[in-house]
Amino acid sequence: MKHLHMLMAALVIVLFLYQSYLVLSTNKRAPRVVKISTHVVYAWLIFSGAWMLVQLMGANAPVQWVFAKIILLIAAISASIKAFSPNATREESKVGLIIAAVAYVGILILAFVKPDNLF
Repeated sequence: MKHLHMLMAALVIVLFLYQSYLVLSTNKRAPRVVKISTHVVYAWLIFSGAWMLVQLMGANAPVQWVFAKIILLIAAISASIKAFSPNATREESKVGLIIAAVAYVGILILAFVKPDNLF
């Protein structure tokens, strides 16, 4: 499940970068197939992450960093929704992209560091 989760995380980042490129360079929105695939990849990412969280909690492993990742993922998704909205202005899209990018970087840092006593 770990490899599936890492693959989905990589795909989320690639799709985010592609959609960001479209918004910033040509001010276009992603095609329908990209939007659908983004939803599918997010669903698999959340499913595989929840499965691994259940396994970690069963082993009594410290999981505080996982909850921080969940909060950052919610922030990244909500900022991406605003940034990729067809009704968003160029400034709103830029701010949403920056917030989402910072959240994704925070998620990656937490994924690699896995601090034991985050809270």
